[in-house]
Amino acid sequence: MGAPVRIGLVGASWRGQYFLRVARELPLLFTVVQVLVRSASSVATVTEEWGVRSTTNMADFLAGGPYDFVVVATPRDVGPDLVVRLVTAGIPVLVETPPARDAESLFALYSKVGEAPVQVAEQYQFQPHHAARLAVVRSGLIGAVASARVSVAHGYHGVSLIRLAIGAGFEPVEIRANATPDNVMSSRGRDGWNPKPSEVDSVRTTALLDFGGRHGFFDFSGEQYCSPIRARHISLYGSTGQVEDDAVSYLTDPGRASHETLRRETTGIDGDLEGSFLQRISLGRDIYFENPFVPVRLNDDEIAVAETMSRMAHYVGGGAPFYGLADASQDHYLSLLIDESAASGIPVRSQSTPWMKALSSVTLDV
Repeated sequence: MGAPVRIGLVGASWRGQYFLRVARELPLLFTVVQVLVRSASSVATVTEEWGVRSTTNMADFLAGGPYDFVVVATPRDVGPDLVVRLVTAGIPVLVETPPARDAESLFALYSKVGEAPVQVAEQYQFQPHHAARLAVVRSGLIGAVASARVSVAHGYHGVSLIRLAIGAGFEPVEIRANATPDNVMSSRGRDGWNPKPSEVDSVRTTALLDFGGRHGFFDFSGEQYCSPIRARHISLYGSTGQVEDDAVSYLTDPGRASHETLRRETTGIDGDLEGSFLQRISLGRDIYFENPFVPVRLNDDEIAVAETMSRMAHYVGGGAPFYGLADASQDHYLSLLIDESAASGIPVRSQSTPWMKALSSVTLDV
């Protein structure tokens, strides 16, 4: 095994800590060399909690390399300038989220750095169960998929799963969306169960995305992320079968269909003393997801973030892109159009974009 990938990190908030946590759990693969933060108090926190050198000065951060790549995990209002500065310094960038607030900012950023080595850490496609479902689609088991219903995550996360499922690139899209109240008890969040659940005025956004012969139905309410009473669902409709969450139905022989379930295989149960980690997800005798980070104990979202880090390391070493700035910009742009249509009640259609002629990794076998 070679030396660990050397990573710089900008930002150490809740999402930035995912990268620190993954590097701590997988020290043979990754090492966070230095962290750039906003305040002296954050420097002290990073040093004390993570044992990683940190600074508030960009020049010191750049001098603290070399880095194989830098992760930018900051709010969108500061993301574009950071990406441009790092790329200008010759450093590949892995951005935690599409780094722009609106379409104009997306267009401007892509025009500046669209050809630069920038990828986006969109982790949902690599979460084990989603990865397994997408692998079922790519296997051809359920035939050509031209329709997907995704009620999993907000904005560009949900749009990315739709595009991945139906293989949509950067073609024009017509969107019809609406927003309705979803009053629900907020009982669990990022930090666990709420000691005093309270009713919140959540909003459920639904949208039909017409890609011209292929369709996606987006459906999400903010409380779905952690709520035990607002489940997440995904349905992928193929010509010879469908995936409904973890249930897979498909035609086999004439007059016969098979109904199977994606099975999560974990260790540490009953007489299994290996530890406690996800091994694989299988369908019958076939494996559709194999955890590459066993036996490290990571939750599903951490596995997915680790996968983006691993793929970024492969990419900067000359490998294929996995979710470039063009795809991230497209998904965020379509999510902005969903919000626009939901607010106005009027259908909207995507316009020409600076990345429309770029190669989409969504249409590749990633």
